[in-house]
Amino acid sequence: MMKKGPRNLVPIVLSLALLLMMFAAMSFQAIAQDGATATPTPTGSTDDATHHESRDYYADPASSTGDAEWTIEDRTFTSDYPHGFEFSAHLSSSKGDIVNATVLWSHAPRNQSRRAAELDENTGLYTAVYDNSEGTPPWVAVNYRWILTDSAGNTYRSEWYMGDEYSDDSRQWDRLESEDIIVFVEEGLPSDAGQQTLDAMAAQRETYRQAWGDLLSYKPRAILFSNRVSFDEWRVGQGNPNVIGQTNPVWGGIVQVVSGGGVTDLAWGTVLHEVGHLYQSDFVAAGLATGSWQNEGDATLFEIYQMYDYEQRVRNLAASDQLPALLNGTGPSQSSQGPDGIGRLGYDMGYTFYKWLVEVYGLDAHRQLIEALGPSVGFNEALEQVTGLSVDEIERRWRTWLGASPEAPTLVPIPTMRFPPTVTPFIFPTASN
Repeated sequence: MMKKGPRNLVPIVLSLALLLMMFAAMSFQAIAQDGATATPTPTGSTDDATHHESRDYYADPASSTGDAEWTIEDRTFTSDYPHGFEFSAHLSSSKGDIVNATVLWSHAPRNQSRRAAELDENTGLYTAVYDNSEGTPPWVAVNYRWILTDSAGNTYRSEWYMGDEYSDDSRQWDRLESEDIIVFVEEGLPSDAGQQTLDAMAAQRETYRQAWGDLLSYKPRAILFSNRVSFDEWRVGQGNPNVIGQTNPVWGGIVQVVSGGGVTDLAWGTVLHEVGHLYQSDFVAAGLATGSWQNEGDATLFEIYQMYDYEQRVRNLAASDQLPALLNGTGPSQSSQGPDGIGRLGYDMGYTFYKWLVEVYGLDAHRQLIEALGPSVGFNEALEQVTGLSVDEIERRWRTWLGASPEAPTLVPIPTMRFPPTVTPFIFPTASN
């Protein structure tokens, strides 16, 4: 059952929450998030040279080969959450029997999945079923089209049918929508959770636009769960109890269960961070490797609420002459342990690098960096193009800005500890079948 969510913004009181979160962060009892378990394997191709998909992705009209007249009647979409969904219709061609019927569906632009439809001889209905064998969260959009072939070899592709959702009708959800995002809030979360998310996205709208050169090619979705039982229901074959969120551009959204940070951290920190990952996929799918400091530091740049002072943590390393190298070599991974014995080194060092870049060169430099990245242009080369400096000089200037010595010290290697990250490691869609 759906109901209209509340629209009054509850004032955000940060002082006590910030104190508690800083204490929790310093102890680093972090709760992990997981990469996405892809929705049915995408069949659409991704052109990495084209950073941003057309906003008319679903405007592709119906098309056919041959001279048949085609009929699609009694078309239905049925959500059977958490067990999947199905499509059905009566199909016919004026030139022969239907010998192949397939449904192609998409939750977000550039990502497509398909299932063959089978004919029920008793009803005459063709039905295609997705059984959630790959784990799809509720409330993703379901846009679809039928692809048909008749016995004479004629083919037909319908227009896109828009507006369906993989709905969870077994629970009470609030649905809120703005020009920036669609938010689904499970009953049990604070009444202002959805509105805070809308407000956070509105606050960052122009930052996203300037940093990426445009907004997303679609309206993202945030599906916010209030408890682990309902969160785990859709996660087929994934029993890690530490996972509190997943993000996947295939879904066009992010999925989270509320954790120790509460609604303020969820709306003003996690959602903004995860939407940053969706921008990465939309604009530069090949340029920021999953799990790297480049990837996670970039997404962290868009957080308004921080669990603790990320920059100060890195400045402390600089002041004690313990700041590792960043651009020379691979740099820290997202969850590397630092010389201070604390994890998340890739997140925090990466964040300070992007902050330095935009503080010195402006948000346009971020956009220029993204535009320069591609299959044949690596991160360091793109940085050199944007700044006009060598990689060595870029690193020296970033280190000096932090108060560190211009050259990285030689540090005793510290084994990478398996500290679970506190934001979602981002996983891009798998390759097409």
